[in-house]
Amino acid sequence: MRKIVIDTDPGIDDAIAILLALSAREELELLALTTVSGNADIDKVTKNACKVLELAEREDIPVYKGCHKPLMRERIEGDDFHGDDGLGNVHLADPVKKEEEESAVDFLIQKAHEEKGKLTLVPIGPLTNIAQAIRRDPEFVECIEEVVIMGGAENGGNMSPHAEFNFWSDPEAAKLVFQAGFKKVTMIGLDATGWVFLSPTLRELLYLINTPVSRFMHDITRVYADDHWKIEKKLGCELCDVLTTAYLLDPSVVETVDAFVDVETSGLCDGASVVYRTLYYPDKTQNCTVAVKADTKKFYEIFFGYLFPDYKDIALNMM
Repeated sequence: MRKIVIDTDPGIDDAIAILLALSAREELELLALTTVSGNADIDKVTKNACKVLELAEREDIPVYKGCHKPLMRERIEGDDFHGDDGLGNVHLADPVKKEEEESAVDFLIQKAHEEKGKLTLVPIGPLTNIAQAIRRDPEFVECIEEVVIMGGAENGGNMSPHAEFNFWSDPEAAKLVFQAGFKKVTMIGLDATGWVFLSPTLRELLYLINTPVSRFMHDITRVYADDHWKIEKKLGCELCDVLTTAYLLDPSVVETVDAFVDVETSGLCDGASVVYRTLYYPDKTQNCTVAVKADTKKFYEIFFGYLFPDYKDIALNMM
C-alpha cells in the first residue's frame, strides 16, 4: 500500500481527485490533506477539504492548513473558474470537521521523517508548501519516495500561451521543487490531462447513479463545464487533478518521457515549465518523468471501477 499526502487547493477537480483516492482503500493510505492557496484563498480551500472528507465519511483523516500566499508574490485566485465557493457554487454547509492546529509545512516535515523513504507527496495545487518544506529542512528531500505533481505543460498553458495555473500561481516554488533533487518526480501536466475529459454523457451518468458522491460530482462540474464551453466551445470538462490519482493507482494510464524540467520566473513566459526531453538533450540530467498522453478508456475504467464499480461497464460502453 502506498502512503500518500495530497497537497491541495480544492477546487472542483481537486475534490474529485481526493474522492477517488479515498475509494482505493487497499492501494492508497491517505495520511492527510494539506491545503494551499490557489483555486481559492487558504481559508476557503481548507474548509472545502473538510467538506469533502465529511461527504466521504472520512473525518478521521486530518487536514492541515498551509501557505496563504506564494513564496515571493501576492496571491492569485482561480475563483471564477471554480465558482465563488471553490466547489462549483454548490455551497455546502460549513463543515463540523476542523483543521489541525499544526501547520501544513510542519506536518509535511514531521511526516516525511516518520515515513522516511515511504511517503509519496501528491501536490495538485501550487507548490508553495512543498517549497517551504524544502527551504526549512535540508533533509526533507531525501525522505520522500516520489513527488507526483499535477502541474505544468510541455506544449501550451491555460493561463498564458505557456503557463499552467499551478506553476503560474507560484513559479518560484515550482522552480525550487524541480531543482531540489527528489529521488523521483512525476509531472502530470496539461499535455496528458487533456485526454481525460468528462463528456456530457458520462456526467449525466454520474447524476443517474444517484449517490451523494456521484450527485456531488455532477453538481460541482456544472460551472466547470459551462466555463469550458464559454472559453473553448467544448462540451464537458477536464479532470486534471483526477488523472494524478489515477496514475497512483495504475501508472500505465499515462505515457511518459524522461526530461529535465525547469520553470520560468519572469518575462513573457513567466510560470512556464520548460521541458527538455533527455532523448533530444542528452547533456541535460533528468530530474523528472513527464506525462505526455493519457489512455482515456483506462482512466475511466479506473475512475468508475473504484468509485462506482457497478456502473463501470455501462460507462465504458458509453465512450
